[in-house]
Amino acid sequence: MLSKLIKASVALILAMLANTAAQAQTADYFLLAASWEPGFCATNSGKSECQNIRGTYAGSHLSTHGLWASSFDGNNPQYCNVPQQEIDLDSGSTWCSMDPYGASASTLSNLATYMPGIQSCLDDHEWYKHGSCSGQTPDDFWATTINLIKSLGQTQLNTFIASNAGRNVTRAQLMQAATNTFGSSASSAIAFKCVKKNRVSYLTEVWTNLDPSSLNQFPNANALVTNANIAGTCPATGIYIARP
Repeated sequence: MLSKLIKASVALILAMLANTAAQAQTADYFLLAASWEPGFCATNSGKSECQNIRGTYAGSHLSTHGLWASSFDGNNPQYCNVPQQEIDLDSGSTWCSMDPYGASASTLSNLATYMPGIQSCLDDHEWYKHGSCSGQTPDDFWATTINLIKSLGQTQLNTFIASNAGRNVTRAQLMQAATNTFGSSASSAIAFKCVKKNRVSYLTEVWTNLDPSSLNQFPNANALVTNANIAGTCPATGIYIARP
């Protein structure tokens, strides 16, 4: 019982710290990092979340990697008002050893659908490194992120990726699907990330730059930020979209 009380007190203190950061921190734009989990798992098969993704939301939809507060000058804010102990744990990738950060049980339960990496405590890493600089409380931050991911999952871009699972596509085809979704400005706001393993270039992520003041309009083109740096890592051809 005492241990639970201590953890609850720590969570409350961290939530208060997050609120302090929210009052002091602003972002020029947000980068929504969405994962194509079958591709991620093809290159990280040992992860807990990769043991059974078939039939899950992430098996057929882009899911959550993170939502990152970003600056036009490239000096992106990180670890806002985060204790050094948590930074050290994060730097060592010992995410499951980090203290509770104040997200409610209902938020974490909902997040588990849209962020399979929560099984590896990815949410702890993402909150402490990026969410703490979002200007939101943990519950509001994850609600915002989930809404963005759900909206992305209903787009023509997601449909193109899911319908081509098990096939090779080109970067131009992916960008055309993005243009069909977001309009002609897509190429300046969206990038595709690939990881090469055993000579196969797996699509693993889709990155999108977003206007903090227009997040509720996403996926409308008005929500995109087109004047910030964004670059992909996928080759022009031979991009493999893995099956779940």
